[in-house]
Amino acid sequence: MPPSHSHRSRWSQAGDLAIEVPAVIVTFVMMVHVTLNAVLRKYFGSPIDYTLEITQYWYMPILAFLGFMAAQRRGQHIAADLIFQMLPTVSRRFVLAFFYLVAAVLVAALAKFGWGEAQFAREIGKHAGITPVPAWQPYYLAPLAFGVMTLQFLHAAYTAIRFGVAEESIEEAELNEFIGTDEPTEAKEALR
Repeated sequence: MPPSHSHRSRWSQAGDLAIEVPAVIVTFVMMVHVTLNAVLRKYFGSPIDYTLEITQYWYMPILAFLGFMAAQRRGQHIAADLIFQMLPTVSRRFVLAFFYLVAAVLVAALAKFGWGEAQFAREIGKHAGITPVPAWQPYYLAPLAFGVMTLQFLHAAYTAIRFGVAEESIEEAELNEFIGTDEPTEAKEALR
């Protein structure tokens, strides 16, 4: 559920960039790596060693965890607001804040569990299968991502309490953000 204020600060935009720019870079590097591997394998019979392992143990975890953070940052996780829209406007902010706090506790628990797993992977020197590719470093992405998401959910709970909740549904909020305005226009009416 989007908060009622819609103006995004420079810090908010910088937060988006801090998450999304690395995701774009990693996606591009992975695309070049996999494509180059396929071309070298097909035409020169000499693929890049350990491409599958690097993709599986490095690129994909980075993209997944950056994606989790970016989706939360933009408020684009799946939400079913059918019952929520039926609640009195006054209670919506408190219900939303409560569920954001529950989510914050859950992802904080995942961060704590992920930290223990990352420490264990480091201690045993985890590798990608039987290859020499080290794979313990990406394990630290889980506690990092879930730690950031804990802060994001806590901030969302604070924002819900402080500023309330928009009267529009999630779909309307996404449409307004896509079009870039809060005013009804012919373009928005055409997309509905």
